[in-house]
Amino acid sequence: MKLFFTNYFIAFVFCFCTFSVLAQQPTANESVQSYTSNFEYGSNLGYYSNGWTDKLLVTSIDKAGGNTIRPTLPESFVDKWGYPIRLSEFQYYTNELGMKDITCFIEGPSDAHRDKTIYPGCTSSSNIFANLYQPIWNADGTVNTNNYYANYVYKLVQLYGPYVRNWEVVNEPDLGANNPAEWLTRAPLPSELSNIRAPFYNYIRMLRITWEVVKKYNPDDFVTPGGIGHTNFLDALLRYTDNPNGGAVTSQYPNKGGAYFDMLSYHVYPTFYLRVWDNSIKGFKYLRNSDYAATQIVNTKNELEAVLVKYGYNGATYPKKHIILTETNISRRAVDWRYSSDDMQRNFTIKSLVLAQKNNIKQYYLFSSGESVNTPSTETVTGSSEYALMGLYENLKRDVPGSEKLTPQGKGFKTTSMLLHDYKYDAAGTAALNLPTNVEGGAFKKDGEFVYVLWAKNPNDKSETFSQPYSFPSALNISNVYRYEWDYSVTGKNTQQSPTGITLNTSPSFFEANVSTVTKQAQSITFSDIADQVYGAAPISLKATASSGLAVSFKVSGPATLSGSTLTLTGTGTVTVEASQSGNTTYNAAAVVSQSFLVNAVSTTTTSTKIEAEKYTSMSGIKTENTTDTGGGQNVGRLEAGNWVKYTVSVSSAGTYNLNFRVSGNAAGQFQVRNSSGSVLK
Repeated sequence: MKLFFTNYFIAFVFCFCTFSVLAQQPTANESVQSYTSNFEYGSNLGYYSNGWTDKLLVTSIDKAGGNTIRPTLPESFVDKWGYPIRLSEFQYYTNELGMKDITCFIEGPSDAHRDKTIYPGCTSSSNIFANLYQPIWNADGTVNTNNYYANYVYKLVQLYGPYVRNWEVVNEPDLGANNPAEWLTRAPLPSELSNIRAPFYNYIRMLRITWEVVKKYNPDDFVTPGGIGHTNFLDALLRYTDNPNGGAVTSQYPNKGGAYFDMLSYHVYPTFYLRVWDNSIKGFKYLRNSDYAATQIVNTKNELEAVLVKYGYNGATYPKKHIILTETNISRRAVDWRYSSDDMQRNFTIKSLVLAQKNNIKQYYLFSSGESVNTPSTETVTGSSEYALMGLYENLKRDVPGSEKLTPQGKGFKTTSMLLHDYKYDAAGTAALNLPTNVEGGAFKKDGEFVYVLWAKNPNDKSETFSQPYSFPSALNISNVYRYEWDYSVTGKNTQQSPTGITLNTSPSFFEANVSTVTKQAQSITFSDIADQVYGAAPISLKATASSGLAVSFKVSGPATLSGSTLTLTGTGTVTVEASQSGNTTYNAAAVVSQSFLVNAVSTTTTSTKIEAEKYTSMSGIKTENTTDTGGGQNVGRLEAGNWVKYTVSVSSAGTYNLNFRVSGNAAGQFQVRNSSGSVLK
């Protein structure tokens, strides 16, 4: 029996009782870990052919200011081409481009693994996995390969786990019916779920399997439904279990769906919501501008969060869940009554990125990397072009790699990322702006410095032209500001002006305050040495300081991953860590300090420790007797049900150890291996 010890003291407990395997992980009803990552500027990939590989698309997203992406790895794809088919791409995204907090949606069983039942009301067979109700785990704690979905998730986590942070279960599982009220009193029907076409409880089963597997092997990752848009679907998730018999709670199915996700991903396309019925005019009142569109991402988030609170996910009864926005956009041309324009789409993008951070939306992924049709000069297009006119780049089915052109939306997205990335929304700084009711925006802070994003709130329909005066409060002691407009990413220009008497427009502007022209001071970095390591050692807390007192950033290459200042080893070889400090208005950037160290395999050199039977630490109910065995001494005998005996051994370092036991008897019993805190390891 081989065990991996991560503590210095190991206790052996012999307990004579019935053996059982508990593979279930603690649920999201018990704990949800903090989400400490920065807000990233993300995009979906899309599919364009025309020479655009996934790698080239992600490279283009990076050039447009994107810091994270939302790819997919369908089982039908990886089963056909081999699970490592996209491994080098994911390594490139994270190691070369520095992408973080990648969200991956998983779905799409291969034909051999698909449930081919045609459920009532459906015209085609199910779109989810067969064998979902096979056991998730074998008796030895390994994944049951006969549970096709569990095995698929396990293989993905083993290969892509170092690069994926958020695992979405089926893209838009609630697609089909338009949020029917009946979902508040019954489960959604297979015929109402076009991306599943199977019993609703089967989808909850997929969430449970994903939770079990991901949390066992990558407990720091998050699990979420795959971009829902309907509050009543979420309501049903929180009312039913994965019990195929009506979703009822039983001992085998003890938890409702909310126990199996700690993050909620949602989608919203705001132009569908920019009108309200007005009885006074017996018709619709239209609210078609970028302000109302951007506000809709917050409204939808609040509506979904209200459902979570209704079922106790409020931080008191159960932990709160993190919320991410994985698809949003508006077309840049009008469709039917849904007005839009280049300016409206561009302004929506900047405003929604700002409002997402103001409202604690952890991540944001625009749809999509590029358009797929040419943008017409006409104001209105047909419905088939509505989603095709959303993207960071102009028509990628027309423009081959290397000739891509940013759309106005792409330019605004890139400007926002350039000026705000790694800055954090600062509520106190925003409050200090004393914004009037007709001005919106926020303060973003990094290393004590602020960037402000401000715009005039537009009350007019079908217009992106509106302005309001604004002055920074005198209490902020701002002597002057530098102003950047939406296209700064391509013009590189800014203007200096007084902090008072500013004219704000519907298009957001960015402001830097107190930009100094004095000679900057030098700074240096002190980076504590890192000794060579053994693979399997605990994560390393990197320690580096700048003489300026500013925060130091790290970059890693080699078999390791980085989360903030915590370095986790992922294999053997040479790891190189760079410490940097980019400076500010007072300090120049510090010289990068780099150091490398080796990660060695666990030594196979062993030492042997022998513990005689009578040398126990503690016991209950057992008796010893003299033995005629070689060497003499005593043995443990006369054991009865419930008796136990405990031995303790110290190990000098983490590693792999072989445990051998010499036992004689014909009664059932059990060995347990525990660490110094009492947790059972084996």
